[in-house]
Amino acid sequence: MKTQYKESTNAVPLESSKNCDNATLVLDIGKTNVKMLVISKTGQVLETERLENKSLEGPPYPHLDTEGIWNWLLLTIPAFVQRYTIDAIVPTTHGCTAALISNSQLALPVIDYETELPDDASQDFEAIAPEFSETQSPNLPGGMNLGRHLFWMQRDFPQEFAYVDCILTYPQYWSWRLSGVSAGELTSIGCHGHLWNPQEGCYSSLVKRQKWNLLLPPIRPAYEALGRIRPNLAERTGLPSSCQIYNGIHDSNAAYSLYLRGHSRPFSLVSTGTWIVMISPRLPLNKLNKNRDTLALVDIMGDPAPTARYMGGREFELLIETIDNNTECSESDIKKVLAKKSFLLPSYAPGGPYMDRPGSTVGPELQSDGEIIARATIYTALMTVTSLNMLEVDGDLMIDGGFVNNPFYCRLIAALSKCEQCFVNYQTEGTAVGAGMLAVWDRKDIEWPLSLRKTEPFVDQNLKTYVREWRRLVDN
Repeated sequence: MKTQYKESTNAVPLESSKNCDNATLVLDIGKTNVKMLVISKTGQVLETERLENKSLEGPPYPHLDTEGIWNWLLLTIPAFVQRYTIDAIVPTTHGCTAALISNSQLALPVIDYETELPDDASQDFEAIAPEFSETQSPNLPGGMNLGRHLFWMQRDFPQEFAYVDCILTYPQYWSWRLSGVSAGELTSIGCHGHLWNPQEGCYSSLVKRQKWNLLLPPIRPAYEALGRIRPNLAERTGLPSSCQIYNGIHDSNAAYSLYLRGHSRPFSLVSTGTWIVMISPRLPLNKLNKNRDTLALVDIMGDPAPTARYMGGREFELLIETIDNNTECSESDIKKVLAKKSFLLPSYAPGGPYMDRPGSTVGPELQSDGEIIARATIYTALMTVTSLNMLEVDGDLMIDGGFVNNPFYCRLIAALSKCEQCFVNYQTEGTAVGAGMLAVWDRKDIEWPLSLRKTEPFVDQNLKTYVREWRRLVDN
């Protein structure tokens, strides 16, 4: 049960002859795991390999293990090549991250976005950060504003920064390493970093002030092929020299793009993982609240995507970390917690609608592991619905990602949200499939891979009372 929020693996390796149908390889780099997935051109996950993603402590600061990921990639691809005909690679990664390139190498390690800056650097940055009304980026902790980390590295590592000739957002760092072609891309540049003005569709005043626009490469669509794989990599991995490398996309937008192409009715999205990200495309931008972790992402077409998010997967893991992995909660456990009025109050991770508040419990202690998991499930659902209400979600509500494996989370959201219908997408690797489909984005003959099932609301006589009391406690 501990891993309920994580995306599941449905690897189906081919044991006999090589599959002659062309497939796409997706490099999916999340904060917790790195995955490589072979995706068919119709969106079927054929095989998956994964690596635990651990940051390195430093020096000079906590940073991502890019070389560890690269070496794993080079060791893993040849086995895929033996079983599949791979003609495309698409990277997708978490946001808030960029690589500083100097003479075709990293000028500095790729900083972990959870790295806190010195107080004076944060103060200096906030003195020049654009207004929320310009970038729709609230001031967030650590490096969850990419501009904050870029500013700090430019300020405190001036010698290294002076030789930077290119700034690449994280998916595009990997497409550059694979193809040798540098490009920008809007879903990563526009990911609450103070770098983009989503209403005007241009770089922010911060980018121009710091002259980063001179280092950012030309923006190209996420679904554009940048070129063929580097010849030395084709030789080393066995990939065909004609294999195309695509520009790539921010992970939340990869999942979102599936619905943009595959669902005809108005919809809103809850995409679950380490972060739970909610997108409500019709909310006016002037209704976003910078103090409650609502903001505007930019979707694959360059349009603003009003968003709320919190670290729901991280919080859930912390709340049930003492429970055995094989334990699950039942409907009876959910009902017992509602009747006992045992509450979890936010928050247990940075960011979210209740920023800077320490998590706490109210009410009777729980004895059974099932009830502890049930209480964490109820808490996570309530936090999600809180953000959905702030976004004034309408239309159909889609839930995807790892929490689809927790039916009570989905049913509680169906009961408490204000959407017309609630659907669970049982496409188990929504982010990776959304990224993989970029290789066929312009194909009109392919049915978009959604596996939607309507979710029935959770019904219990104590639910309304419990929710009302939770909100009273939170708002105190």
